[in-house]
Parts: sequence; structure tokens; C-alpha cells
Amino acid sequence: MSSKKLVKNKSGPFPSFTLALVVSGLGLLTFIPFYVWIYSLQSHDKSPAAIAMASMHMSRLNIFWAFPILQASGLAALIWSYIGVLLGLMVSGKNTSWFPFKKAQFNQIHRQISLLVIGLMLIHAIATAFDAMGDNFITVFIPWQTSWKEATLGYNLGIFALYLAILLGPTYYLRERLGTRTWMFAHRFTLFIYILSVWHTLILGLDTSYYSWVRPFIWIIQIPLLLLLIRRLLLKPSRTGKKAPNSSQASTKAIRYGLAVLSGIVIMLIIIIVLTGHSGFIPVV
Repeated sequence: MSSKKLVKNKSGPFPSFTLALVVSGLGLLTFIPFYVWIYSLQSHDKSPAAIAMASMHMSRLNIFWAFPILQASGLAALIWSYIGVLLGLMVSGKNTSWFPFKKAQFNQIHRQISLLVIGLMLIHAIATAFDAMGDNFITVFIPWQTSWKEATLGYNLGIFALYLAILLGPTYYLRERLGTRTWMFAHRFTLFIYILSVWHTLILGLDTSYYSWVRPFIWIIQIPLLLLLIRRLLLKPSRTGKKAPNSSQASTKAIRYGLAVLSGIVIMLIIIIVLTGHSGFIPVV
């Protein structure tokens, strides 16, 4: 194999720097509207946070300058995390002929989205440490350290999501050393980053309770992900290596089918929660 071909395989079909700029630009285009909107509302004491904590006088943006940043970056991170999970589940499996990009191209896009999410999560965490609400780097990066005891669970979920993202994100670049099978096994846990982030938002996000449509919307958009997850679980594995023992195949199949059934139950619960108007059963602190 020529050295030229090796370089091509390493860099991928898209120029990495160009793709990174494009994805970063899209992330910025997602962040800026949220920031401008939240900044404008907060400057007039009309943002959900300013209304909920009127005694703080959050319109003093020389003091509470970091709050619009943490909220906008958090919302942008959640959106791009959703997109990353959605694309991952849509392309996973055998039949991907409908997808406009080749597998190698998708892998590059998916990887850049993952890096964007990690970057937005870090901005969200650092801005929280400067939000003038009593937070600091200890409460933001170390579990069970917040003085806001009612929000301990919400804080911890966000901290665990961040560390899991930082831990699993770079494993792509170590896949040759880890081995493909080990890397793919670890990669499956990236789904938990999204799950933890959603619950972090539902518990701590003041916008989710102030705007009555937000919580039902968050619940409903999980249904496509769950349907795609069921599809993926019911498909036969797309990669075949050494043939596993029959007992191992049977247990793996049972786990996949069990998770598919559980996902179906969750879909039904979401529909019930939304239709009965109980989408706010999680207390916002």
C-alpha cells in the first residue's frame, strides 16, 4: 500500500480542518440566536430565570453576564447531542444506501459533531462556574458539592454527562490501540451522555417549566430516537467476527430483544405522559 493511500485513509474523504470549521460554524449559528434571545429577555428581567429569581435582579448583566452563555450553550449542546444520536441510530445497521454520504464521510461528520458537543458542554460548565449564583469550579466539576441541595441530582447528572463525554469522545482516536470490538463496545455508552443531559435539562432547566410547550416537546422528540433504537436492536449485527458460542448468541439476542421491549414500553409511557398533561412530573428546582 502506498504512503499516499495511507494518508488518504487517515484524513478521510473530507478535509478535516474544513469540516471542523463547517460544524463549528453550525454550532455557533445555533448558539448565537439563543444567546441573543436570552440576553435580551434577561436584560429586561423577562427571562424565565429572572422571573423565577426576581430578588437577584438578573438584569444587571455586568454581574450576571455568564448566565445567557450557560443557557445558550446548554441548549445548543442538547440540540447537537440529539442530532448526533439521531444520525448515529439512522445510519447504524445494514441498509444505509439512502444516506447521502458514504460511511467514511458520515464517520467524519459524526466525529466532528461529537467534538462540538463536548466543546459546548465545557463552555456550559465553565460559564456556570462564573454565573454569580454561588457556583464555582468545585461545585461545577465535583459531584455533591453544590450548596443548592435541591439541585444536587440535576448537577450530578450534568457532571457525569460531561465526564462521560470527555472519557468516551477521544476513544475514536485510540480505536487501533483499543481494538475495534472494544472501541465499539465503549461507543455504545455514548447514548448515556444524551440521556443524562436530557434529565439534567428537565430537572434544572427553568425554561422547561416556564414555557408550557417545552417539556411535552422534549418528551415527544424522544420517540423517534426510541423507534430507531428498536430498529437497531432488532437488526442482526452488521459486523461478524469469530462465531460466538450458541449460548452467547442466545444471551445477546435476549438482551437486545429485552431492550427493544423496554424501549417500546418507554414510548407508550411518553405518549401517556404527554396526553394526560403530566409532562411536568419532574420537579424543576
